[in-house]
Amino acid sequence: MAFFDTLVLISFASIALSFVWSHLRQARAEEYPPAVSGFLPYISTSIQFIRNPSGFLWTCFKKYGPIFKLRIGDRQVTVISSPDSIAAILRDQHNVFDSSSIQMQLTQAVAGVRENALRLQEILHHQMSPLAGRTLAKTTVHKFSATYVERLLQEMNVFVASSERGAKAVSLMEIVGRCRLAALCHAFFGPSFADDTYDDLRCVDASVYPRVYRIPFYRRPSTQARKRLLARLSAYISREKEDSEMGDMVIGTMDIFKANKLAPEEMAWVLLVFVWGLYANSTHMTFWALAEVLADKALAARLYEEVDNMLRTHRDIGKGDASCAADLPALLRTDAHVLDGLPLLDSVIQETIRLRLIATPWREAVCDTELLVDATTGQRVMLRKGEYVMAHLMGTHWDERWYEQANKFLPDRFLSGGYGGYANKREGTDGDNATQPKRTKLPFFGWGGGREVCKGRNLATYEMKLMVALCVHYLHITPADSDKHKSDPSSANPLPPRVKKRSIAVQQAERDVMVRLNLTGGGN
Repeated sequence: MAFFDTLVLISFASIALSFVWSHLRQARAEEYPPAVSGFLPYISTSIQFIRNPSGFLWTCFKKYGPIFKLRIGDRQVTVISSPDSIAAILRDQHNVFDSSSIQMQLTQAVAGVRENALRLQEILHHQMSPLAGRTLAKTTVHKFSATYVERLLQEMNVFVASSERGAKAVSLMEIVGRCRLAALCHAFFGPSFADDTYDDLRCVDASVYPRVYRIPFYRRPSTQARKRLLARLSAYISREKEDSEMGDMVIGTMDIFKANKLAPEEMAWVLLVFVWGLYANSTHMTFWALAEVLADKALAARLYEEVDNMLRTHRDIGKGDASCAADLPALLRTDAHVLDGLPLLDSVIQETIRLRLIATPWREAVCDTELLVDATTGQRVMLRKGEYVMAHLMGTHWDERWYEQANKFLPDRFLSGGYGGYANKREGTDGDNATQPKRTKLPFFGWGGGREVCKGRNLATYEMKLMVALCVHYLHITPADSDKHKSDPSSANPLPPRVKKRSIAVQQAERDVMVRLNLTGGGN
C-alpha cells in the first residue's frame, strides 16, 4: 500500500513540475527563436509531431511565427518558414547544411539497407541523382515520351474496359498509381521489367512513415512486399546484364553499378529506392489534381476547352497533311511538348503542388553559422555546429502574406493576373508592409531548391499534365457516387477527400475515390 501511495505522489509531483516548466517556458517571451512548450518536457512535442506532423507544425507556425524551436526525440530543431530562410538553407547557404543523415533514414525505411548503407546512400546522391537529372531533363523528354504514352494508354484502357462492363466503379488511386508505374518502368527499364510490382510498391510506400518515425506497426506485409520487390529487381538486373539493347537510363545505371563493384543485393537496394522515388510523391500529387477536377465540373469543362482549342490549332496548322494528328493520344505520341503553354493546366498543377506539399527538409549545420531569416530587416539566427534546422515549406505556401485564402485550392492562382496571390495584386510586394522588397513572383518551393532540387521535376510535371489532360478530354471520368460526394469538407464523403494525418512529403488521402471511366468523343 505504501508503495502505491509513493507512486501516486510521484505522479502528482511530475504533473505539477510539468505545469511549472510549461509556465516558465511560456513566460520567456524574450527568447528567440521562441521554444515550443509542451505538457511534458521533451516528450509531448515529439508525440504531437509524430501523430500529425503537418498539422502540429502549422499550429506552431500560427502561434510562434515563421521561426521557432522544437524538440523531436533527442534533437533540438529550429523550424523556419520564411521564404528568405528556406532559400538560404536550400540554395544560398547549402554548403553549411548537410542532409545525409536524414536521407539515410529514408533510404533505410524504403529498402531496409543494413550493410554499407552510407556507401549506397552516397552512390544514390552523387551518381544516380545526377544521372536522373540528365535523363529526365526537359530537353530529353522526347526520347521516352512515345513509349511512355503508348503504355500509359494501354493501362488506362484496361480500366476503361473494366468500368464500362456493367458500369463498374474503379479506384482513382489505382488508375493513377498502376498506370503511371507501368508506363514509367516500360519507358525507362524496358519490356523485361516486372509489371506486377504496383501492389508491393504501394505497400512499401505506406510503411515509410511509421518506419521513418519508428512508430510500432505490423511490419510483416511491407517486409514481405519489399523482399518480393528486391527479388524481382535482382532478376531484372541479371537479365539486363546480357541485353545489348538498353535505354540511356539502364545503361547509365549498369555503368554505375559496375564502376562501384556492387553486389547483386546492393544493386537491388539502390534500384528499389530509385523506383520508389519515381513512383511515390508524383502518384499522390496526380491523385489530388484529379480529385480537384472531379470536385469542380466547371474547372473540368474549362480544362477540356483549353485542350480542345490546342488540338484545333494543331489541326488547322496541319491541314492538307495526311499525317496530322487527329486526336489527343495521337498528338501526344508524336509531340512530347504539346501540353506546354496551356496556362490553366499549368496553374492547376502548380496550385496542387503548393497546397498538397508538406515536405520538411531537415539539415544539420556542419559549422557555426548565421542563418538569414528576413532579407529586408537583416534579421538572422545563430545555429551551432551539430544543430538541426527544418525547412517548413507548408509554412510559406500557406502563409496569408503571400497567398490569399492559402488553405483553399484556387485553380486560377498562378495565371497571369489570377486571383489569390499578392504578387499578382500589389505590384509584387510581400504582404501588407509596403517597405518589404518587391518580388517578381510568389514564393514557391514545390521542387525544393539549390543543388538538391528535385531531379525528376520535369518528368513529374509532364506526367501530371498528361494524366489530367487525358482524363478531361480523352476520357470521361466521374465520381462513382456523385450524389454522395460533396465539396463541403464537413460532409461524410467530401471531394476531394480528407487528408490523412500521418503523411510524409505529400499529403495522402484518408480514403480512395471510386470513379467511372468512359471514352469520350475525343477518344480514339
